[in-house]
Amino acid sequence: MSEHSTPDCICGAFDGRTFRDVGDPGWQAWDGADRAWNWRGSSEALLPTQPIEIERYVGPLLLSHGTSDRVWSVAMTRRLEARLQAHGRSPEVHYYEGEDHIPRSEAENTHHTQLLGFFARHLAG
Repeated sequence: MSEHSTPDCICGAFDGRTFRDVGDPGWQAWDGADRAWNWRGSSEALLPTQPIEIERYVGPLLLSHGTSDRVWSVAMTRRLEARLQAHGRSPEVHYYEGEDHIPRSEAENTHHTQLLGFFARHLAG
């Protein structure tokens, strides 16, 4: 599994169909309490800010994050990395110095090279 700029906890839902710029008719503030997921028809156990239990995933894992991400803090990936290591896991982790949520061209190329290498190593039969 590969995750880029991943939060370490459950976040509120974002429905792009309802997105409006401030000042547009129908604009509403984003409600972080809206549930982003459900499990077996219920979202009661998936409250915003609850940690995502990535340590339960037993397969290979690549995490990456820009250190200047303005959407999700890089601290979230650093916490995921630490939790995985505390559970005896060794994720492949790449931090892109000075990059935002979507890396610029050169960093994007580096990310794709690392991603392709990760998949080649773990999906080869």
